[in-house]
Amino acid sequence: MRFRWSTAAWLVAVLLAAVNLRPAIASVPPIVDAVRGSLGLSASAAGVLTSVPVVCMGLFAPAAAWAAARWGTGRTMALALALLTVATAVRPFGGVSLLYGATVLAGVAIAVGGALMPALVRARFPERVGPVTGLYTTALISGALISAGGTEPLRALLGSWQAALAVWAVPAALALVVWLSARPAGRAPGAAMTAPSGWSPWRDRTAWLVTLYMGGQSLLYYAPLAWLAARYTELGWSPARAGGLLALFSATQVVSALVAPALARRDPLPAIVAALVIAVGCLGLIAVAPRSAPELWVGLLGIGVGANFSLALTVVGQIAPTPADTPKASGMAFFVGYLLASAGPVGVGFLHDVTGGFRLPYLALVLLGLVTLVFGVAAARSLPERGADGDTGRGRAETSGDAHDRVG
Repeated sequence: MRFRWSTAAWLVAVLLAAVNLRPAIASVPPIVDAVRGSLGLSASAAGVLTSVPVVCMGLFAPAAAWAAARWGTGRTMALALALLTVATAVRPFGGVSLLYGATVLAGVAIAVGGALMPALVRARFPERVGPVTGLYTTALISGALISAGGTEPLRALLGSWQAALAVWAVPAALALVVWLSARPAGRAPGAAMTAPSGWSPWRDRTAWLVTLYMGGQSLLYYAPLAWLAARYTELGWSPARAGGLLALFSATQVVSALVAPALARRDPLPAIVAALVIAVGCLGLIAVAPRSAPELWVGLLGIGVGANFSLALTVVGQIAPTPADTPKASGMAFFVGYLLASAGPVGVGFLHDVTGGFRLPYLALVLLGLVTLVFGVAAARSLPERGADGDTGRGRAETSGDAHDRVG
């Protein structure tokens, strides 16, 4: 693949955009007790603050394909980053209604931006889908890591949870500026990325298996993201110490998300099984023995869910017959998958309210993890045959130079 400075600039812009697709979600759990106390929210209602963006990531993901066809992927991504910047900046400052309303808008922006990522990567790097997916997934998880670990210190520094949430609009604005500077020029405003085929993921068995795997592994990420810190503050930990545990959860994901696609270039099945077994085992240990070795359990849990997230995005980006059809695949996978995943934070909060503790909710996650393992194995066995570079081989006629002109 011929190196271009424009390609390097585009990759930097994509990575910065990816970094900003999680802080609006991950910044809430470390200070959820302060938010609940200030606004008088129940545990279930507080869980909705994490679930709402995930619901939106499902509901509005299919809109990304329509918007990209109408305005181009570059312009659509810019609009998503602009909406994310504004929503993140204003949501803490108007009471409960604005908090939830702006969280919905942030979720819409995250949905569109996230659904475009697999298409952008496959169009520009058709022979390096796995490695580049690992890079942007690592950037995405890094955004969650930074916001999870930094929000509580920012609350202490700035003196309010409202300011600590709003400050995450700053890196989103920076990503928007870089994206507008780096995105390719020279295409008609309404031009589509390519001409899509008549393929439909809704009638494709492999697409359904990948979608259900995507939803299950996402649920195993978002439920602990929302309630891991609370699990330990309920055991007597300080908010700062529990927030550090959440940061560790995200930090280990960075490593596994980067490495997993490279290990699974020819066959993702062993990596999917190993990652899910690790995640399920650690969820069980957090349920029944949370004090025995919390840093080890949480670190390994991060490795498991981080690897599965990266693997899921990799296979989502490869199941469509052409790069132009990839937004259809990611739209369906995110629509169904994230709607399933959104039940995680609310469900854990509900079970906590009913049982008065976190043991049963975490054991329920273990059961869901085993179901996800079934779909993950079936999805891996149904994928098209891969070439030596790890791509499916479908849609390779489009070169990286051609893709450069079509993703702007």
